[in-house]
Amino acid sequence: MPIAALFVVAALVAGASHSRWATVHLALAGATVLLISAASLMLTVTWSAAPAPPDLAVAAQRTLVTVGVALFVGGRQAGAPTWAAVLGAAMYGLGLIVLAGLLVVTVRRGVERRYDAPVAGYAVALVAGAAGAALGVTMVVGTASVDVRDAHRVLNLLGLIGIVTASTLPFFAATVVRSKMNRTATPARMVAILVLQSSAVLLTVAGLLGSIDAVAVVGLVVYASATVLVAAQLPRPTKRQLDWAGPRMLALWLGTAWWVLSVAAAAVAVARGRSPFEDPWLAVLVISAYGQIVWGSLAYLLPVLRGGGHRLLSAGFSMTRSWEGLVAVNVTGVALIVGVTPLAVTAVVLWVLATAVRFTLLVAQTSGAGS
Repeated sequence: MPIAALFVVAALVAGASHSRWATVHLALAGATVLLISAASLMLTVTWSAAPAPPDLAVAAQRTLVTVGVALFVGGRQAGAPTWAAVLGAAMYGLGLIVLAGLLVVTVRRGVERRYDAPVAGYAVALVAGAAGAALGVTMVVGTASVDVRDAHRVLNLLGLIGIVTASTLPFFAATVVRSKMNRTATPARMVAILVLQSSAVLLTVAGLLGSIDAVAVVGLVVYASATVLVAAQLPRPTKRQLDWAGPRMLALWLGTAWWVLSVAAAAVAVARGRSPFEDPWLAVLVISAYGQIVWGSLAYLLPVLRGGGHRLLSAGFSMTRSWEGLVAVNVTGVALIVGVTPLAVTAVVLWVLATAVRFTLLVAQTSGAGS
C-alpha cells in the first residue's frame, strides 16, 4: 500500500508537469497494479480458505512490478537507453505472470471452490496485461503505430484492469454494503460474463491490429454489454444499507456507469475511424470509472485492514464516508465530457485533497487509539 501511494504521488507530480504518458503509466501500471496484486491475493486466500503463498514469492512479485514500472517510466522520461525501458517492461510483464501463478496455486490449495470464477478472471486479466506489456516493448524497439498503441491500451484498460474489476465487483460489493450477494450472481453466470469480456477484448485487439474497424466496434459493443451484465449482478441494497454504505456503495455503481459509457464512446469513435479512448474518454475511464471504483473499495477496506475493534472500525467507516469526494469525482467526469478543463482539474484536486485528509485522519485515529 505505501508503494502504491508513492506511485500515486509520482503520477500527480507528472500530471502537474504535463507529462500525460508518465501520469497514466504511474497511476495504472504502478499504483493500480500494485493494489490489484495485494487485493487479488488477499481475496483469493480469504474466499478459497487457502494458506497464503510464501512471503518471499509475494515480495518478489511486487518487486518485479515496482522496479519494472520505475525502470520503464523513469528510463523513458530521463532519456535512458532503450534496453532500460525494455528490461523494465519485461520485469513488469513477468510480475503479472508470477501473480497469476500465485493465484492459481493458492486457489488449488483451498478448501472452498465457490469463488473459482473471480480467480479465473484475475488470471485471464493478468495474461491480458502481460500481452499489453509485450506490445509496449514492440513500441519501444520499433515503430509506435497507432494500431499497436490502441491495442496496447485495450489490453491494459479493458483486459487487465477491466476484467479484474468485473471479476471482483459482484462479490465485493455485497461486502461493502453488508448484504447478501445478488441471487443472479452465480458462478456459472460470472464465468459466462468472463468469457464474453475476454472474447470482446480479443475481438477488439484483432480488429485494431488488423485495421478492421467493424470487428473492433463489435468487440467494444460486446464488452460494454457484458459490463452492463456485471452491473446487473451487483446487490440491491435496502435503504438502511444504502444509508450506512453511502458514498462507498454509490461509488461502485456510478463508477460502473462511467465504465460502460466510456466503452460505448470508444465504440462510436472507432466506428467513425478514430482511435478508442482518446480525449476526453481516457481520462473519464481512468478517473471517474476505475478511479472511483477503487476509491469506493478502499473506503471500505482501509478501516477493515486497520482493525482495532468494533468502535475503531465504526469510527473508520465514518471517516471514509466522503460525500464531497463522491461529488468531486463525478463532477470531474461531467466536466471532462463537456470540455470545461478548469472545472475538471479543480474537481480532481478537491477529490485528491479530500481523500488525503480523510486518510490522514484515519491514521491519526489509529495512533490515538494506540496511545
